[in-house]
Amino acid sequence: MPSLLLAVVSALLISLSRLPLHLGWLVFVAWIPLLISMERKDFKPLKAAAAFSILQIGIVFYWIAEVTPGGLVGIIILYFLYYLLSFYFVKRIWDTLPKYKYLGFVAILLSFEYLQNYGEMRFPWFNQAYSLADYGILIQAADIGGVILLSCLIMVINVLIYSSIKGKLRSLIGIAIVAVLWLGYGLYCYKSIKLIKHDAGISVMQPAIPQDVKWDQEFYNFIMKRYDEMCMQAAKDSTRLFIFPEAAIPDYLMYEPGSMQAVQGFASKYNMDIFTGFPHYTTAPPEHVNPVYYYNAASLFKPDGSIAPLYYKNILVPVGERMLWLDTFPFLWKLQFGQANWEFGTELSWMKSGDYSFSPSICYEIAFADLNRNMAIPKDNKTGGYNKTDYLINVTNDAWFGTSYGPWLHAVMTKFRAIENRIQIYRSANTGISMIVDPMGRIISKAGLMEQGIIGAPLNVSARIPLYRKIAWYPVAIVILAIGLYVISLLIGKRRWKQ
Repeated sequence: MPSLLLAVVSALLISLSRLPLHLGWLVFVAWIPLLISMERKDFKPLKAAAAFSILQIGIVFYWIAEVTPGGLVGIIILYFLYYLLSFYFVKRIWDTLPKYKYLGFVAILLSFEYLQNYGEMRFPWFNQAYSLADYGILIQAADIGGVILLSCLIMVINVLIYSSIKGKLRSLIGIAIVAVLWLGYGLYCYKSIKLIKHDAGISVMQPAIPQDVKWDQEFYNFIMKRYDEMCMQAAKDSTRLFIFPEAAIPDYLMYEPGSMQAVQGFASKYNMDIFTGFPHYTTAPPEHVNPVYYYNAASLFKPDGSIAPLYYKNILVPVGERMLWLDTFPFLWKLQFGQANWEFGTELSWMKSGDYSFSPSICYEIAFADLNRNMAIPKDNKTGGYNKTDYLINVTNDAWFGTSYGPWLHAVMTKFRAIENRIQIYRSANTGISMIVDPMGRIISKAGLMEQGIIGAPLNVSARIPLYRKIAWYPVAIVILAIGLYVISLLIGKRRWKQ
């Protein structure tokens, strides 16, 4: 089989493992065709990278085109560059340091996954670990080392299976050891982690407002009437905190008396706290290209009329919410592909409803482990210890992506963030998928895609401070290892060339 075709098979297997087809187990063999390909002299990183980027993005992320066709092309190009560099570095190590070829393979590709979390082009949606979303017992290990550890274990199993196929039967022992330890830890977590249940009276709204009418002023009264009806129903269910989705109020709430009166009216009339998202702006300095800074914001509104300090979304979707590198290249402000060009928030936020504290995130931010870790278990700079938040809230609007795979791919990340921090997460999505996930990563309440409804569940609290919180720096060591192996491969290659 030609090397390019082997790369295509690997890309297809990885892509199918990510979809809600219950084929996540494919990820444990998905890299084997690529490993076979790399053994061959005709392996071309350029062709393999093209196959991976086009197939993976086309199959798993085709839905991005529903919002921005140009954005889909941009992500294909971005991932092509990522894979091109990764495959080139791996092949270099493979050829010059054959004793460390598997170590280089794992270290380089894990570095690729980890570094997607940084920079304005950050888009960490293709982590292999998310293929395991259906396997609750396996993803418990995320509290040791996050999704990077899960990806590492996946790749190790691929390498061991490949090695055994090549005749190294001792690799079967390695597979057995990894499987026993991995499964054993998951069972241990289920039996040993204690959850304390509280009746916190928290409910999540899924209003199912169609995207094509959400920002149409003719439908404003219709939208607010639906919110009022759902608040009434939530109050009958003894709700004390009602969570609305991202940008639920289609207005500059803090400046529009009618909208402010409506939200405060919901809180006071039904005697409940309201947490909601909305657009916001503040005055910008004269040198700024616009007279105001625009933000994707959220806050907590109480029955007594008080409002918590606003939370501004810290991490914005590249191009979709903000054009890249605007601060460095101001002329890019002139490019317009439909993006809002929000400003970045710079601080995390903690709020209190009743006796319980929470920290909010907006939409895409659920994909970032570091951000959620700092929200869930902030470090006390005075004592050096950790203060654990009672729960997290994530509000989003995935209506842009219709009934595609997009909302599901986005929603399952909640399970991993919950386990990494052993914290309950309440997720409100305008058209779905809204869910409540407990500290074990179990979905304990859920509203289906495009359904209108209210979900609720008791608050489960775990006092556990996961090991991952204490050693979150370890992926940096993997990146350093990858760089080190590549540098050594260059030096060895240079020495061979001189000889």
